[in-house]
Amino acid sequence: MPPIILHHYLASPFAEKIRAVLGYKALAWHSVLIPSVMPKPELMPLTGGYRKTPVLQLGRDVICDSSLIVRVLDRLHPDKPVLPPDQRASCLAWAALEQTLFFAAVATNFGPAGIKAMAERMGPELLQVFGQDRKEFFVGGTARRPNAEFGKLNFLPHMHAIDVQLAGGMPFLLGDAPTLADFAAYHPTWFVRSNSGTTSTLDPFKNLLAWFERIKAFGHGRPVEMPASAALDISFKCESWLPLDGPLLEPEGISLGQKVIVRATDYGVDPVEGALIHASVFEIVIARHDPLAGDVRVHFPRAGFSVVPAQTH
Repeated sequence: MPPIILHHYLASPFAEKIRAVLGYKALAWHSVLIPSVMPKPELMPLTGGYRKTPVLQLGRDVICDSSLIVRVLDRLHPDKPVLPPDQRASCLAWAALEQTLFFAAVATNFGPAGIKAMAERMGPELLQVFGQDRKEFFVGGTARRPNAEFGKLNFLPHMHAIDVQLAGGMPFLLGDAPTLADFAAYHPTWFVRSNSGTTSTLDPFKNLLAWFERIKAFGHGRPVEMPASAALDISFKCESWLPLDGPLLEPEGISLGQKVIVRATDYGVDPVEGALIHASVFEIVIARHDPLAGDVRVHFPRAGFSVVPAQTH
């Protein structure tokens, strides 16, 4: 099996979600650090234009979006499942709440106290560049940048609800073992807790903070740093493919082998073009070639992504 390679940056909440899953599963993996803003010249040869963080690489298969990354990790490493079959519906319900929690955390961190702390840590110039990059992130998608009002209406009320649920004595949100529900709620909590200007907002929630420390204690598995050039070399030389996931369900009006454009529908809607290799209820897979990465297959979740014939653009 090809090595697990995670392309990420340390301050990324969704990357922290996957790092925590890798820790829970006690997996060895290779860490490729990427810029937090565009350009990302050593990632684009793999993804073809997809710019969100994190990206998982398995040989010459490139997995986009943390939701699909979790599914792939469970398929390949089924011990300690994050999506246990008997809790699948509950996990999906928490997954549907994840963006609200994340956007509420973003709005909280970008309040006056959070911005001040970020400016001290990053420097005002880098913070300005980061803010402009994220502003462009929301152009063309269905999602809107979360504002202060969104944060007030959603962050503390949801944190309170989680705190109350955990007061019943369960160590994790759905029982005795962590699931996707926990990791979906963990990374927005981590994002706010990691900001010195906002961390104290969570102090009243003792049950939530105890749960947070239980997830944090799993660590990040066994990461080993890897240069981006080595990851590209692995892709170029790999001769195997990841098994395709789920029975074929072609998008209406599109056939296998057809040139298509795939993009996220909410934000970060940069198009990726390639030949449709597979489509199921779980994933869309396209084949593409890059001089640096070689022949690759890029995997996207079916939910939250559009696929259209390339000639319409």
